[in-house]
Amino acid sequence: MTINYYGELEMKRFCILSLYIFFVSLLYAQTVEVDGAYRWTGVNKSETGLDYVFVIPSSSQATIRFNSTSGSPVKWYRFDRTGINNKTPISNGNSLTYSSAEKDYGYVIEQGDASIYLWLSTYKEVSSLYPDEEYANQCEDVRLAGTGLDIAYYTVNGKWKGVNRAVAYKTWKWDDTLKDLKMVEDTVQGLVSKSGETVSLYAPAPYEKTLFTVIDSIPYKGWNGAIKTFSTSDEYEPRAILMKAVVSQQLRDAKNEWNTAPEDGSFGGSAPVEMEFKAYVSGDNYYAWEFMQENPSEVDDPIVDAIYPDKILRYTFKDEGTTYVRLKATNSYCSRDTSFTITVGESRLEAPNIFSPGTSPGVNDEWKVAYKSIVQFKCWIFNRWGVEIFRFSDPAQGWDGKYKGKLVPPGVYYYIIEAKGADNQNYKLKGNINILRPRN
Repeated sequence: MTINYYGELEMKRFCILSLYIFFVSLLYAQTVEVDGAYRWTGVNKSETGLDYVFVIPSSSQATIRFNSTSGSPVKWYRFDRTGINNKTPISNGNSLTYSSAEKDYGYVIEQGDASIYLWLSTYKEVSSLYPDEEYANQCEDVRLAGTGLDIAYYTVNGKWKGVNRAVAYKTWKWDDTLKDLKMVEDTVQGLVSKSGETVSLYAPAPYEKTLFTVIDSIPYKGWNGAIKTFSTSDEYEPRAILMKAVVSQQLRDAKNEWNTAPEDGSFGGSAPVEMEFKAYVSGDNYYAWEFMQENPSEVDDPIVDAIYPDKILRYTFKDEGTTYVRLKATNSYCSRDTSFTITVGESRLEAPNIFSPGTSPGVNDEWKVAYKSIVQFKCWIFNRWGVEIFRFSDPAQGWDGKYKGKLVPPGVYYYIIEAKGADNQNYKLKGNINILRPRN
């Protein structure tokens, strides 16, 4: 008898896959409902092992209903905060009626080889709420203390977790449409955390004086659809700083200028580099633009060469090299900063010796130098008898081959250029300009 090993292996794989699909389909056909309870959707199955977390009011009894497309027997187990290792069988069937004493427990529903894990937590009202002034990280978030914050549940391994609660407050945010800071009423899911016996509620640090409000929305008819709010008693004085820097470079479109700006999206290129820096900072926090030659991301305490406490700063970089510009905002508690790099390239200057004005419009009909990072420029053009017929001081400009509004005759003309680069290089150029024009 011959055994086909590979055929047998494939058959096993097929059977395993079929069973997997069967049990997955069985699992997805199972649902759980709890009378008058709020199903919290923030539970993480991979982290907690729980499929459901329900928050329940203080009614004396209610029913958990298990809905399944399978007719297999259903078994119920209960476990406490120590986890499922100590689960206890309690009932059979598709529903379980529990009393108030049976809240704050976990439940396991087993049907065949599939199991569903859930926890029932008792709802608590927030009876007090206040920011913890001793909290050390108020530049990033705020720790709210009080009572009634801990609507707790436990993972299948016995780890404490808290149902996160919505927190509303006033703050500043950056508005891309307005291109400015905007005051908003914000609501976030505050993170509930426990340290020892202390339960705290963490929310992002606001940038404006505000009250913190816990909002509980219970959409179930047993709770009459009530929306309950619990506010702080005192106004919170912000310590965090919201800062936004908007930096732009004025680009030139002269075709005879090399590298008006780096191609990688950074700032700089050919001098002069004209920049605009805009600072948006919340509150009355101090801020300033700092100019330095050392990279602040690499040097702990770079030497600052200049400070400009301007909301809008326009600055022209004329010197070759790299300048680091940092926007820094500070108060008695917090500091924020962001940096930008502006690199000005070395200078170049070249002059052509031939062009053909008036022959083919748009093609070689203007005499222009090619340049980069030229910060001072003067050019004179003379005819063969030494008569000055044109001069200009902008290297982006050129000579159109005219004198007193008319094209000059073909022939040889002369130029003198005096210029200075951003790298302090001085240029003194002299040469011929040959004007070509075909005979009619």
